[in-house]
Amino acid sequence: MTEVYALEISSNVSEFPYEKKYPSSLTLGELKKKLELVVGATSENIHIELHDAEGKFVSSLTDAAKSLKELGVKDGMRLHAVDVSGQNAELQDDSMVEKYTISDDQYDKREDSVRAWKKKLLAENAAGHQQLTPERGDVNEEIAKKIKVGDRCEVRVRGAVPRRGVVAFVGETKFKEGPWVGVTYDEPVGKNDGIVAGVRYFQCGDKHGGFVRPVDVATGDFPPFPIVGDMDEI
Repeated sequence: MTEVYALEISSNVSEFPYEKKYPSSLTLGELKKKLELVVGATSENIHIELHDAEGKFVSSLTDAAKSLKELGVKDGMRLHAVDVSGQNAELQDDSMVEKYTISDDQYDKREDSVRAWKKKLLAENAAGHQQLTPERGDVNEEIAKKIKVGDRCEVRVRGAVPRRGVVAFVGETKFKEGPWVGVTYDEPVGKNDGIVAGVRYFQCGDKHGGFVRPVDVATGDFPPFPIVGDMDEI
């Protein structure tokens, strides 16, 4: 069975990257064809750079006949597409773009912001003389109460592409203190099969399981990512 890579796609004509899934057998030439509408250039004028999950440059991909796997691409990496024709240079000049800005004071007054939510939790914990520590997890404990086994979810860990699956475990573990969420991923993008340090917390296929903090989990209507699609799926 052909491997499927969940990759982050970025370009020099857009500041917003997105995630796509491609089979490892896809050649660089075929990939460039799929990115023509994204970059706004023909495949001959698209240069691809490979970056790791941490954002570090790995290499420039030049052999159009080689597959993603042969080029060293791995799940979770980022592909940066650059239009070398120069025809889209004006799109990169943001000096003429009117930007939406908000002052720190204005943001501080908003009640629907992340900052306001954190302040609320801090105030609640201060009233109870509790210390708020993300790792120990008063915030994680509050979020964990709203996560149920069987929920569809999306895992959003900083520095990694989003992953989707089903919540398989919520609670304390023996490998590290604090609340954890065990997830059965739709694709083999995890690190285990539900077992950590010899203890089984849930059942799933090899590399389909993973554990993350509740703060990194969003539950809701998150269907599996499409494997390969065109622009109408972005």
